[in-house]
Amino acid sequence: MHGQAAPEAIPKAERLFRLATLLREGPRSVRELALALYPTASVGGEGWSGVERSIQRDIHDLQRLESDYRKISGRPPRHVIETHRSTLHPVEILALHAAARLTYHRAVGERMHHRAALQKLGQWLPEHLHGVVNRSLQDVGRRNNREDLNLEKVAAAWLGAHPLRFEYRKPGGSGQWRTNIMETYLIEAHPQNLDLYLIGLETSFHNGVRTFKLSRLRALQVLSDQTYTIPDTFDPQQFFHAAWGVVGTQGRAAETIALRFRADAAYRILEGGYAQMSEPTRHDDGSITVTIDAPVDSSGLPREALPWILSFGPRVQVLSPPHLREHWLSELRAAVVGGEEQL
Repeated sequence: MHGQAAPEAIPKAERLFRLATLLREGPRSVRELALALYPTASVGGEGWSGVERSIQRDIHDLQRLESDYRKISGRPPRHVIETHRSTLHPVEILALHAAARLTYHRAVGERMHHRAALQKLGQWLPEHLHGVVNRSLQDVGRRNNREDLNLEKVAAAWLGAHPLRFEYRKPGGSGQWRTNIMETYLIEAHPQNLDLYLIGLETSFHNGVRTFKLSRLRALQVLSDQTYTIPDTFDPQQFFHAAWGVVGTQGRAAETIALRFRADAAYRILEGGYAQMSEPTRHDDGSITVTIDAPVDSSGLPREALPWILSFGPRVQVLSPPHLREHWLSELRAAVVGGEEQL
């Protein structure tokens, strides 16, 4: 070993920076840090003891400079600068990253904020995942950035507890644009389409808690000279207790719907995952009957549950209530007539 050259010197400032980066990635011993900084050095070889002493002094400095530094007892002791990566459980990091990716892929516009968030979350992942994560964020072309601007204003209003003024009209593009002022309580992603929705107190017309789709807003303005307080009486669990998406009961009672699924669809229901569904009743032919609870809109229809029911086509029957059964049948008849006209 005596013929091997001593490790090349690294300036102290650079050494501290690189050591802090390594310690944010996870706990390391002095020897592990030395090998990471000096990969060509030989343990016990010429200059090795000096390298270890230098790193021990650097760790002492980092202990003063980094408030999140922590020494882990053991043989040998290990050192870490705690970050989300080192304190979160791996499944917690996976959940955060998966949630961010879902909204990233669904968002329109340039998605610069979604991309920035994913890049920061990606730093919590092990180094061998950085390449594939970064490549997955490459966009093709340039798109309308109105959604990014809307996100900035929505985020500023919500985080700053400022009312948000915007123009909105009902789904389908019918009716007039109407100015609304809203005190945002929550921002939720729809579990089916992943679009973002604002839930809060609308004070201009309804003076009640309402839900608005972010992509339908226009002419947003943060009323930064005003603030509001989210009341303790707003209970998200109660508001969403029968929701099939992001539209809560909003003061209206949920409706109980009885459904019968054919045997070739029953397995999907038996797999579970439907919080607002009763225990199924099984029949000899393999079919099952269940009831679900769903909020209704001003027309008396469960608008968010209907697409899910219709997605089963002829493999489900609406048994009750009668007005919903009639609406379901009319939708199926219209689909048949429309399909024949296309042929």
